[in-house]
Amino acid sequence: MAKQAPVVTAVTSISAPIEDVWRVLVAFDQYAQWHPVLSLDAKPEQVVVGAEVPGRVSDGDSAAQDVTMRIVDVEAPRRLVWEGGSLDAVLGRHSFVLTQQPDGTAELTDSEEFHGADAAELVAILDQLRENYPRYGAALRARVEGPSG
Repeated sequence: MAKQAPVVTAVTSISAPIEDVWRVLVAFDQYAQWHPVLSLDAKPEQVVVGAEVPGRVSDGDSAAQDVTMRIVDVEAPRRLVWEGGSLDAVLGRHSFVLTQQPDGTAELTDSEEFHGADAAELVAILDQLRENYPRYGAALRARVEGPSG
């Protein structure tokens, strides 16, 4: 029987239509202005399946790490999925799903599944990741709901 892939999920409610959230989510060149750990080097027009999105992860505790994500699924304005890493070590499949709620708010489900030879080793830090992911949703909410959103 295959082991369940380690996964981290956070759900955030944002007081805006999903189209407004989507606009911020795909403005990759603006991530450094609001995301706590991720900066990306791509423009919104590069949000297409197969596009490579270079970036940097810097959590403040360690040196910045260069990353490259490959977009594997796009259903504007509802779903964006990218992958980064390698099955030889750890491959992260990160999905953002937006659902418009009846009260007019957008619900963001931000989830990442980890696969690969070393994915099981991530179990030790899953609790830390689960603490961090809500911060990312909160930062996105602040950006969308804020004066410059």
